[in-house]
Amino acid sequence: MPFGSGSNRRLTWNGLLQTLASMKNARIMQQNKRNPSGTKPIQANGDIPLSGRFCFVLQRVNRVISRRLNSVLQSIGITGSQLMILDAIGLDGDLRQKDLAELLGKDHATITANLAPLVRRGLVVRDEDRKDRRAHRIALTPDGASLLRQARELVEGFEADLGCRISGEHALGELCSVLNRLS
Repeated sequence: MPFGSGSNRRLTWNGLLQTLASMKNARIMQQNKRNPSGTKPIQANGDIPLSGRFCFVLQRVNRVISRRLNSVLQSIGITGSQLMILDAIGLDGDLRQKDLAELLGKDHATITANLAPLVRRGLVVRDEDRKDRRAHRIALTPDGASLLRQARELVEGFEADLGCRISGEHALGELCSVLNRLS
């Protein structure tokens, strides 16, 4: 599934991370049932070790995959967070900074911090909103659009590699769809 594709625009990197966390959680739960690695099985009273808790697994997988994605994107000089911003702007064309933060589920300070290097590199322009001087509108430059195309190709390969670890041709997309309902 290409980055940022699908009928639900929020199904991007966060959806992928949620999917992978779910798969890892299912694998841990299976291990707990079989207990082949010596991990503590689920107790009769329902206690699940922290390593088997969905939220813990999701956070851990998020960190691991974020580092791996950042490593892949390093070749073009951006981070996964910056890619999410470029992708969102690329889909909408022209956004208010506030709307971008809302769309990505990020706070204003995080968006500002991730936008600054993109603006400095000439990938994004940030202009005053004509209707509201307190707001800023953000758009991709031609260089930003070109870099976004390169990044999407890198992410497509990255996701293909992740998808190979999941059984079923459409498993990754299906898991993203199901887990996206949580957000």
